[in-house]
Parts: sequence; structure tokens; C-alpha cells
Amino acid sequence: MPTAFPTTIVFGGTFAPPHRAHVLLPQEVMQAFGASEVLYVPAAIPPLKRTAPATSAAHRLAMLRLALAAFPESRITTEELDRAKDEQPSYTVDTLEALHTRDSARTWRLLIGTDQMHQFEHWRSWQRIAELAEPLVMLRAPLTRTAALAPLPSDAQRHIWAQRLGEVTPMEISSTTVRSRLTRGDSVASMLDPEVEAYVLANGLYGVKRA
Repeated sequence: MPTAFPTTIVFGGTFAPPHRAHVLLPQEVMQAFGASEVLYVPAAIPPLKRTAPATSAAHRLAMLRLALAAFPESRITTEELDRAKDEQPSYTVDTLEALHTRDSARTWRLLIGTDQMHQFEHWRSWQRIAELAEPLVMLRAPLTRTAALAPLPSDAQRHIWAQRLGEVTPMEISSTTVRSRLTRGDSVASMLDPEVEAYVLANGLYGVKRA
């Protein structure tokens, strides 16, 4: 539902490479919840991995810009990449604190997947995250609302998270699958924006031969 203040959906990830689901599904959530834009946050060092993504920040950022070029409601922040100079993990709470400090009048919502919903209370400062940017969850068929909520430990939590679910178009795409197909030389035309695919080929990423 629309809110009294402009609403930005914050969507983080490594985006290595950014694929069609990264672009199209947040757009669906934005429209469903009456938000005005999607803010992409490329991660530097994901806390659960402790190592930087294999694809450089420069390449990931360049590909993300190409993928979002036709979507004026989407923009990118290098907040986490800029913090990487001290080799600290990309904690979501730190990013949201910085965004909120710069624009406290805006409503921020954090976009996550159902797997992250189930682990949310294990995140660093998860209560503060919920205060700064109440989560929104992408629900993809064939997973149903009932099945997505069932693993939560209480009826109270299921009630809270039920209000945060946004159903999106099923798109069975992952960056891991895209990288594997590129390495094998298989087609990724249905998975990547043509400009992103051209960039991968031109720069010899993921083991492909340079064009």
C-alpha cells in the first residue's frame, strides 16, 4: 500500500552477473507495494562468505548499470563498495543506517527472499534493520504463502511476515546458473540483458572467450 512518504525498496546482492530476475522482480514488488523506486546495493564482502565476489566490483557495477539502463525507477548506491577499503563485511544494518541518516523522511523497505526471511533473526542487529527498513519478501510460485510462513516459529511471527509477502512471477534464474552456462558456452539470451551479455563477452568474464 502507498505510504505518506516516498518509499524506496533496498535490494542488495553481489550481482555477478545481474540477470533478468534481479531487474524485473523488484519492479513487480515496487508496484505491488506502491513504492517509488528500487535502490540496488552491490555487496563488497557478504558477511556469510567473508571473501569478496570473484567478479570485481568494477565489472559488477558496470554490468548492473547496463542491466538497469531502461528502468528509470531503479538506481544504484556504491555505499557498501565504498566501505570495502577497510576490508570490512557488508553488514546490511550499516548500509541502512547510512541511508536513513541521509534521508530520514523517506520510507525504506528491505527486499529479501523467503530463505532470508527464515534466517532473518540471525542477521546482525535484525531488530534495528526492521526499524530502519521493514522487510519485504519476494514470494515465487510454486511456493505458496502457507508453505513460506510454515517454518516460522510462532503464529505471531507468521502474522507479521504475512503482511510483508509480495508474490512475483516465477523466474528460475540464478547468477550461479548463468555463470555455469557462460562457462560451458551455452545460451543465456533468456537470462541476461543483451548489453550485459555483450559486456561479459567483451571482457572475457566467467571463462568465456573474448568477442
